[in-house]
Amino acid sequence: MILKKKRINKLSCLNWIEQGQKVVIALCDALRFKEKLAELGFSMEVKDGEKILPVVINPATARNAEKFYVVDKTQPKEKYYQTLWWTRHEWAGRGETREVSEFVDIPRERFPRIEYPPYSAELILKYNEDGLLFVITDAIEYCEQNEKMLINTINIFLTCFGECEVLTENLEKLVPTQIVRLNWEILPKGEYPWERIQKDLEKISEGKSNTVRKMLFDKCEYINSFHPDFLAYGRSGFSGYIIFGFRSRNLYVLESVYTNNATYVFGTDWENLSKLSKAEILNGGLQEVRLIHNDNWKRDIDRLLKG
Repeated sequence: MILKKKRINKLSCLNWIEQGQKVVIALCDALRFKEKLAELGFSMEVKDGEKILPVVINPATARNAEKFYVVDKTQPKEKYYQTLWWTRHEWAGRGETREVSEFVDIPRERFPRIEYPPYSAELILKYNEDGLLFVITDAIEYCEQNEKMLINTINIFLTCFGECEVLTENLEKLVPTQIVRLNWEILPKGEYPWERIQKDLEKISEGKSNTVRKMLFDKCEYINSFHPDFLAYGRSGFSGYIIFGFRSRNLYVLESVYTNNATYVFGTDWENLSKLSKAEILNGGLQEVRLIHNDNWKRDIDRLLKG
């Protein structure tokens, strides 16, 4: 069945599918959309087996790649604190002032927000025996628990390509293929000067607030001072993430513009870590340590990396 709409809000158009059946969301003859495929994160060569988390380019891909929130206006407003990088002038004596910059927590009020994890649906390129290119998802069980994820995944296809198909799992004329993930750019082995990393972070944090950029730069510069021997930058839907690796100690430190004011430390080797989905990395409790971005952060990093 081919869907050609701008988007869907419910699954009534698929009510012919039996509950519990495995389905695959697919785009047929995908070479028609080569530029859009590249925009989503696939290589220009569109090789068989490429698998990505799509780049955030619209609300559907945003909910797929990052945590999202729904405002609950049925509850009374609550107080929260917004961290800002603040520059002010203070009295320095003898009729003079001086400029001071620091992080400040500004109290505000808002309605409570319900947090949801990203759907983390990944897209795969597959050629069939006739050389026709398909973009497909992994098999998803058609059931009530997966309703919102199915709606959002279908809307990724509709908002990006204007159409999609819903295939049954047993439509296996698309031959199995080796998966080649494109979610990480691994830098060659060796130490990197901070000036080089800072240029990369400028691109990673482009469009973010001065506070977010300052926090990311400060944290990454401090971690880099311990001389990691491995660096990897996130690509596609992982854009905004950087991993510092200390392979001799089997420690991998994850910083990002999205990590909710925390640094994640993994002990798993990089090969296994890179094969995980974004949801598995951030929501699977796989981290060895989670360091909150507070006044004790440097002390905690010292204990971790100086030991």
